[in-house]
Amino acid sequence: MTGLPGIIGLLFSAYELIIIVFCVLTFIPRLYNSAFGRFIAGMVAPFLNLISRIIPTRFGFIDISPIIALILVQIAEKVIFYII
Repeated sequence: MTGLPGIIGLLFSAYELIIIVFCVLTFIPRLYNSAFGRFIAGMVAPFLNLISRIIPTRFGFIDISPIIALILVQIAEKVIFYII
């Protein structure tokens, strides 16, 4: 894809990758607490917190909000491409 749809697709893919990197960083405390980890958390945490406020996403020690976030991002991408 080229032009605007290509840029939009790239942005959605980049945000999906950032969510996945955030999930991996939560398993590595030293990286999670680094400047890079705080930057990634700053980009993802507001969206995940919004999801957690709307839908109960914690089951014991497991938080499924990143999975829901990935699904919502993919749905939003499909809707935007349908509109374009």
